[in-house]
Amino acid sequence: MSTDGKIALPDRKQIRLSNQKDVQRVNELRKKCDAILVGIGTVIEDNPKLTVKGENVISNPIRIVLDTNGRTPLNSNILNNDARTIIAVGNDCSVEKLGNAEIVKCGDKQIDIELLIKILSKKGIQKILVEGGETVLWSFLNGKLFDEINIFVASMIVGGEKTPTMAGGPGFATKLDALKLALKHVSRLDDGVVLTYAKI
Repeated sequence: MSTDGKIALPDRKQIRLSNQKDVQRVNELRKKCDAILVGIGTVIEDNPKLTVKGENVISNPIRIVLDTNGRTPLNSNILNNDARTIIAVGNDCSVEKLGNAEIVKCGDKQIDIELLIKILSKKGIQKILVEGGETVLWSFLNGKLFDEINIFVASMIVGGEKTPTMAGGPGFATKLDALKLALKHVSRLDDGVVLTYAKI
């Protein structure tokens, strides 16, 4: 995120915030995870591959998309053959097939994250890297469905009252409700810093 907590431009278009060292850090983190999870907004706006970059990659993490209404475009990079893909859709979604992806139904008006985690656990998926946008991140933060938060803070200001931030959603109503974190580590990566937090 930017120094003022933004993760995109005011018009919601993608902005490059990570420097090269942070890109390498995230790539190493991906290698250690069973899966990478994003929301449908990220797929439509950024069309990511969600794979490990570099030569001699033996295997990629499973790609998981939260897509309540089955809106994943058939030409999306996450539907290529570089890695296995699981798309979580709502119980009422009529989409039965999206390319070669596995369809998992869980939740009504929105994906039931806790149920999805249980389903994924039964499939042997234990360590998930959540790279989603503000809505997905809010769902995990609000439900305290995480072990660790890693934030790269870029040395730039984006501004904008309605510019997407790291945590979207309605937010916590009071200071007492706010999510408390324990700062575990701070490290400098060239012109940015990485903050690592744990849940209290």
